[in-house]
Amino acid sequence: LNTLNDRLAVLAALESVSLVVEFDEDTALETVLEARPDIYAKGGDYVMSAIPEGQAVLAYGGQAVAIDFEHDRSTTKLLTKVRAG
Repeated sequence: LNTLNDRLAVLAALESVSLVVEFDEDTALETVLEARPDIYAKGGDYVMSAIPEGQAVLAYGGQAVAIDFEHDRSTTKLLTKVRAG
C-alpha cells in the first residue's frame, strides 16, 4: 500500500511542487494561512470556493484548484477492494 510518507515523497518530487505538508485537522486551513501558497491544489472533485482553505487562498488572491483523478487511483479504494476479497 501507499503509506503517507510514500505519497508525500511522490508529491514533493514533482518539480512544480514547493511544499507538501501532513496535517491531522479536518481541513488544512491553519497551514494554508501560515504558508500562504500562490497555488493550493487538492485532488478530487472539490468546489474550492466552498472549502475553508480554498476560500482563504482565493481571498488573498491565490489560486485554488481541484485536480481530477485521472486514473481512479486511491489508497482508500484499494483497501476497500482488498478487504472485500
